[in-house]
Amino acid sequence: MANETSSAGASGHPRLKLYQFAASGNSRIVRLVLEEKGLPFERINIDVTKGENRTPEFLKLNPRGKVPVLIHSTPEGDVLLSESSVINEYLEEVFPQPPLMPAAPAKRAHVREMVYLFDTQLSPTTGLLIIEKLLKKPEEQRADFVAERLAATRDILARLVEMMSDGPFLADDFSLADASYIPVLSVMAPCGIILDREFPKLAKWFAEVKKRPSFTASAH
Repeated sequence: MANETSSAGASGHPRLKLYQFAASGNSRIVRLVLEEKGLPFERINIDVTKGENRTPEFLKLNPRGKVPVLIHSTPEGDVLLSESSVINEYLEEVFPQPPLMPAAPAKRAHVREMVYLFDTQLSPTTGLLIIEKLLKKPEEQRADFVAERLAATRDILARLVEMMSDGPFLADDFSLADASYIPVLSVMAPCGIILDREFPKLAKWFAEVKKRPSFTASAH
């Protein structure tokens, strides 16, 4: 378990600790929001490949043994949160500037619909695809399983395109929805889905999010 301190943002904010696995897409979702808001935070790296997420110490923070976990130290006591979408909603409420949710209730609900699509459908589908395509040797990969996961992923991405605004981001301005989708769509090409060819609207979106400082700052 290694510690690394981020210097992003001003030093006046209450202390934030992010327990993360650097390669975890869900950890990056939270890092994106922290960077977008310019919040300083301490990174505590949990190496899941070594089972550090199953130690008694970490299981006290999250009995499910999952990263990320955020601890926000406040004068009233520590706030401990897990699940990237829950963490990001909390950060938006506690640190509302710059806003990462629209002002209008209907538009806020639309952002939440896109985050829900990611959490309940795209993330479970692509998680299995990424393990099969990127973490296994070619001879160990199951071609029929990959084909099924790719088909399911394409169906979900087609629904996302239908939900998108006219740009430049998923819901007009950069929002919590963009943060949710960036990590997974960053690895679609090696998984077998080429956005430029199959989803040009998403490819244009991805070109825009890559220009933001948070994209590079959140990479690790």
